[in-house]
Amino acid sequence: MGNRNRLSISFKKEHQYIYDHLQTISNKSDYIAKALDLYISGGGQSPITHDVVRKIVLQILREQGNSPQTPSPLPLEHQISEGDVDLLSQLF
Repeated sequence: MGNRNRLSISFKKEHQYIYDHLQTISNKSDYIAKALDLYISGGGQSPITHDVVRKIVLQILREQGNSPQTPSPLPLEHQISEGDVDLLSQLF
């Protein structure tokens, strides 16, 4: 365990739904790493958008066998804004 890199993240109240969802995932590190790997491996693709993030999350859920048959759109107050997408893109 000495060779592990650690990172602590926090979520604003407006992103409580993301935090709540991560609480249902047993291996959060692997889950987040896979999502970021998919984003990074996109190479020269256009900047990340809400639809790109949604596709990545749905793909990971499908791989884990947790995908809903017909994903329902998030309520407006839970959707990721373009500003949030830009911030995530800059952070990762």
